[in-house]
Amino acid sequence: MPEETDLVVGGALRVGDRCIIPIVRAFTICMGGAATASLTPVALLVIEGEHEYLALLPGAPPKTPDIVGTLRDEIERQKKKCAE
Repeated sequence: MPEETDLVVGGALRVGDRCIIPIVRAFTICMGGAATASLTPVALLVIEGEHEYLALLPGAPPKTPDIVGTLRDEIERQKKKCAE
């Protein structure tokens, strides 16, 4: 029964002058021909102009800030979508 847990970048939302990008824990279990997925938000990346703030939500893995650094390519794509 393969299991996988990973942090992924959600879709950016524009709220006033801010861009908010959710960071989500994706947990999947594959068994036979079926798969089950659980998505849990663990952090919010808030962008205001040139400033970025990472707000950890309750239950966020301790290494979330380090892992978010590895997601920078996808975060930059979401920031561009938010600016359009």
